[in-house]
Amino acid sequence: MHSGVKLFRAWLGVACLLVLAGCASDKSPVLPVQSAGVAVGKGPGCIIAGAAGTLLVSCSGGGTIDVVDPVKMKVQQSLTVRSKPGFLVHDASNQIVYCMYPQESVFSILSAAPLKIEKNLSSGSLSLASSAAMRPGHNELWVCDGVGAVCALTAKQLMIKTKISLGRYPQHIAFSIDGNLALVTLKGENALSIVDAQTGTEVARVPVGIYPRDVVLFGNTACVSNYGSHDISLVDIIKRKESARIKVRRQPNSLALQGQTLWVACEDSYRLVAINVVQAQVIGTVKTGFFPGSMQVLPNGALAVCDTQHDQVVVLTPQTLTQ
Repeated sequence: MHSGVKLFRAWLGVACLLVLAGCASDKSPVLPVQSAGVAVGKGPGCIIAGAAGTLLVSCSGGGTIDVVDPVKMKVQQSLTVRSKPGFLVHDASNQIVYCMYPQESVFSILSAAPLKIEKNLSSGSLSLASSAAMRPGHNELWVCDGVGAVCALTAKQLMIKTKISLGRYPQHIAFSIDGNLALVTLKGENALSIVDAQTGTEVARVPVGIYPRDVVLFGNTACVSNYGSHDISLVDIIKRKESARIKVRRQPNSLALQGQTLWVACEDSYRLVAINVVQAQVIGTVKTGFFPGSMQVLPNGALAVCDTQHDQVVVLTPQTLTQ
């Protein structure tokens, strides 16, 4: 046998043992849950809070945006849109919803209730490969282009006001409560960028783990999912440095905050991991039975999770949880 093949097989065996050892050393309790699923269109990829307590789910495989009632667990409306809808943003102040179509470089602007396409707009040269968020109090939609920049757009008209070059592969964006700071994960830089949203200038770049994806803000702590290093970075945005690194299951991606609890969707582990952000430690896991995707916390404390494998949204209600 070729020596290179032998070395590869030896390396692969060691890697597998390390992964198994890591799983075996995870002593966090498995949290009991109640669960219920509702069938949606093919390929549910993004889930957000809609109007009147509903959930909006973009289904890229079926070309629909589904309106889900999470209490009655049924689809109220399935709106056919352009092919492969991607990231959704609910602009509550203007009572509209933005839908991004990465493969077509097009936005749809929809009325929020009832859900209806009002118009489609070209994004021009702006890539829609990643995500977007509303800037609090400023009537602006900020878009991570997934390539190298973040753009601030006027609400409704979606005209580019500012383009901020940050570095390789900006993924997700979160804002401080007052909208003065934007926090952007840079997958290709293994960093969190802190941007002065008023001037459009980067004020700090904080090293985090490998391939950072999602980011949410708890007080002055930015929580970052590091997809490649299988951990979570907690970043103090005042001191502008990482305050803790928490190991979780494999391929953490989507994040959701529920009080002091950070929920982490670990795609390659069929698990959700619960972290107490104040204590900076894992407090439990939930077995999902599927690769968990985009998440949304419901008012009653339950979690709605996209299950792309089975074309459904699953609502999980943890029975015990230390806050």
